[in-house]
Amino acid sequence: MNIENLSEGAEDFTGNVWMIQNGENVLVDAGTGDVWNQIKRMESIDKVVVTHSHYDHVDNLPKILDKYSPEVYSYRPENLPVEAKKIEENINIADLEFEVIHTPGHKDDSICLYSPEAKILFTGDLIFPKGSFGRTDLEEGDRELLIRSIEEIANLEVESFYPGHENAVESGAEEQIKRSLAQAREREQKY
Repeated sequence: MNIENLSEGAEDFTGNVWMIQNGENVLVDAGTGDVWNQIKRMESIDKVVVTHSHYDHVDNLPKILDKYSPEVYSYRPENLPVEAKKIEENINIADLEFEVIHTPGHKDDSICLYSPEAKILFTGDLIFPKGSFGRTDLEEGDRELLIRSIEEIANLEVESFYPGHENAVESGAEEQIKRSLAQAREREQKY
């Protein structure tokens, strides 16, 4: 399985767009702005799974749907600018079964995607590298909910995680998750 961040090199502010290839092409999030220049180079896109509905993760969905006609999945499809299917428990991505974990706190419709077999986690904007975590000062943000969501993923066996911003964490992932939890529990103002 190959996982690539299509938003690397984008000049516009955007969420990461993770391309997973293994028999099918799947995007985790769609990004916004000039990341479209990378997305449109793909031969095909079979699925798009949205981690949450903030604009920097979904704005390119209409263009992707128009060019590729993929299946689009979201925890709350009604929040998207396109039609999508609702996911709640599990989804198959590139021949791996992923658990869908509802992780509110940054946004009410936030999810993480976890593969116990591959021990990988797509975190959306819940956590980031170096002990960082998602903003809670935006609409629907709630620090206590965010802490509970991080607690929910803190005991998973994770070898690598792929956040909604910044670089992938491909070693020491469990320690980084615990560091994010500790930082969030300090309840210091982030912004």
